[in-house]
Amino acid sequence: MEHKVRSILAAASNQEISDVIIDSYKEVEKSYFLKSWKASELDAGHFVEAVRRFIELQLFGAYTPLGKNLPNFNDPEMKRYERAKGEETYRIHIPRLLLVIYGIRNKRGVGHISSISPNHMDATFVLSAVKWILADLVRVNSSVSPDETSQIVDHIVERAVEGMWEEGDVIRIIADGLSLKEKILFLLYSKKSISDEEMFNIIEYSNKSYMKKILRGMHSSRILEYKKDGVCVLSPKGIALAEEVVLSKVSV
Repeated sequence: MEHKVRSILAAASNQEISDVIIDSYKEVEKSYFLKSWKASELDAGHFVEAVRRFIELQLFGAYTPLGKNLPNFNDPEMKRYERAKGEETYRIHIPRLLLVIYGIRNKRGVGHISSISPNHMDATFVLSAVKWILADLVRVNSSVSPDETSQIVDHIVERAVEGMWEEGDVIRIIADGLSLKEKILFLLYSKKSISDEEMFNIIEYSNKSYMKKILRGMHSSRILEYKKDGVCVLSPKGIALAEEVVLSKVSV
């Protein structure tokens, strides 16, 4: 999924801009997952700067080179976007949302001292906003539907979870003291979706019938979706449970 998004954005701009947008988005999501609200909101500043360059290229045919300061992000600059010819989302919707994100970074104790400290509420808004922006960039520059773009963006980040070890084709859970159910949650939180056969191979559980019984029970409890083809995906309820397991093994 990540490669697909990088390709879509690179085709609409170039590889340099595409890489910065995706990499900064992944940092926002990663820091949010680690409950590092300040870092998540700071990373969003890099995302804003990358997307502004994408928009400059779309609306004006050229962009401010990386490493060079962008024009001040103020009302005249917003008017410059709005008066340009091009997609409405480039001229109005995305710039206005970027301005709000940047305001949170600069005015609410993130980039500068403020009476408001970085917090969960602000970080949650920022993550939702950057995800919407990225999804809309994909939507405008591809034939993918809005619902599909949301799913694609959700699958960009394959979380680097402490307690997971990967070496070539080998994937193992090396966190100690996990029950079978917790190992399933741990694995699915890292991999987003995986088949039961892959899960058997990774966990190396000896009793496949019993493991399938556990998966069916988790499906009945709406912790995960156990599809007919064997693929498992966590539900929102399952994600919350998985976060409790994973965060207990992560050094923040």
